Amino acid sequence: MEGKTHHISDKRKVKLVIYEIQDVNEDVSMQEIVQFKIGKAKIKFDTPNSTALYLNASERELKSAKLLHKSLLEPKLQTRESYDFSDEDSSKLYDYFEHIKMSIIMAYTAVECLCNALIPRNYSYTEQGKDGVRLWDYKEIQRWKSTTQKLRQILPKALNMKDPGQFKSYSTFCKLETVRNEVIHTRSIIPKDIKIDYRLDYQLLQPKIFNVISSAKSLIKELHGALPYTREMPMLYETEDIDKIKVKSWDDLGLIQTGDGNSGSQPT
Repeated sequence: MEGKTHHISDKRKVKLVIYEIQDVNEDVSMQEIVQFKIGKAKIKFDTPNSTALYLNASERELKSAKLLHKSLLEPKLQTRESYDFSDEDSSKLYDYFEHIKMSIIMAYTAVECLCNALIPRNYSYTEQGKDGVRLWDYKEIQRWKSTTQKLRQILPKALNMKDPGQFKSYSTFCKLETVRNEVIHTRSIIPKDIKIDYRLDYQLLQPKIFNVISSAKSLIKELHGALPYTREMPMLYETEDIDKIKVKSWDDLGLIQTGDGNSGSQPT
């Protein structure tokens, strides 16, 4: 059966489920939905992919930060003059800091979210510690292991995949993890003895911070390429192949329910 194009209105949705009905040689696509009762109203919408939401938010904030950096800072960087920012420019600079920090947090969270989604719910991890052997269940891994630990210790064993530590983007992503931790645990009052290179605001003003943030999407793309098809992965490209589920007839399709009682699937 030749491939069929299924239009997606928004790449932040979870991936479609495609059923190939063999006796009539047709495809039927189903989109997972969420239904809530809020107040007196009932609302229903297509289920979003959480990783995609964080990644999109990061890219939106990064775009805003780049525009401010280009207009406010770049014209000054090639000169040898000193600049005292006006009140107006200081306000724009604070906007930049807000955008760049949000982009950092969202980018890192996108990778963390994907790692959690990829770990099988029934997976457990055994670790030898100073007090003996420790067994980590899924919830403990999700809560207590860092994202880089999940990438290097958990996913290769749980999914039988290449160590993401060998990905081209991994070393830059480690820098993202470091700066994200600094953003999360930042202090309002900066110690006077701290070297300028270690000041968070100094780091955030460097143009190389943009590539550090972009490493999150690069890492997700490398994960996409290293793994078999999975609906947990966000849609990263304009067109993507979707693995079909083959059923013999319409009768075998039945009423499909996924997730808990507040979610399900409907034909699209």
